[in-house]
Amino acid sequence: MNVLITGAASPLGQKIVAELASSHQLRLLDNTTPDIKYENLEFIHGSLVDPSIANEATQNIDVLIHTGEPLQNLPQDPLKCEQVLLDLATRGTHVLFKAAVDAGVKRFIYGSTLEIFGSYPDDTYISEFYKPLPTPEIYQMARYLGELTCREFARTYMVTVTSLRLGRLVLEEDVADRDLDLMWLDLRDAAQAFAGALKRDQSSSVQWTQRWAVYHICAPIKNPKFLISGASQIGYQPQHNFQSDKRIP
Repeated sequence: MNVLITGAASPLGQKIVAELASSHQLRLLDNTTPDIKYENLEFIHGSLVDPSIANEATQNIDVLIHTGEPLQNLPQDPLKCEQVLLDLATRGTHVLFKAAVDAGVKRFIYGSTLEIFGSYPDDTYISEFYKPLPTPEIYQMARYLGELTCREFARTYMVTVTSLRLGRLVLEEDVADRDLDLMWLDLRDAAQAFAGALKRDQSSSVQWTQRWAVYHICAPIKNPKFLISGASQIGYQPQHNFQSDKRIP
């Protein structure tokens, strides 16, 4: 299967590449060349807001994985940084998806965030049916606006669009001595979720609500805030539960 991965130089992008490289032909898109070495890789350097780059990247692709991860070299000025993040999440996602639709791509996967539920108390069990309550914080807002852009493509075109709302990305071994965070998600489990979503295909459904799907992707933490059972539909089986003996009580 030919797969395009955006944000390939990010930690998430690199874990997805490691998960898929042995069984798929990968094309990577980022403005920074990732330090990844596999035989079946093609790299395109550029930004997804550039229509010519988006058109080049989406040719002869079966599945588009849009990680939602920001550029590696963002402006230092806070206001300019916010403008770039919003532009990438909205205009960039639209440019990329429209190019992919025009190129005949039928399956899209987007990396959203569980941060949009941070306003809910921790003793609430949150499923995909809960209403997102994003704050004006730029990371949440940009990621959520990107998700809404993706949803409109599922509504408008005969394509499958899957949004994976990801927890806070870490490596389990790096946080073994820290207080437990109910939103933690190991990067390797996140990559596994993207791999599972590759198989989802409802492009022929006449109901756009069948073509569009949202799954919560988080660690299988004891007494969780986020319910992840719905993601079993794409084969999500997280291996990292953050139950370390070093955990601070």
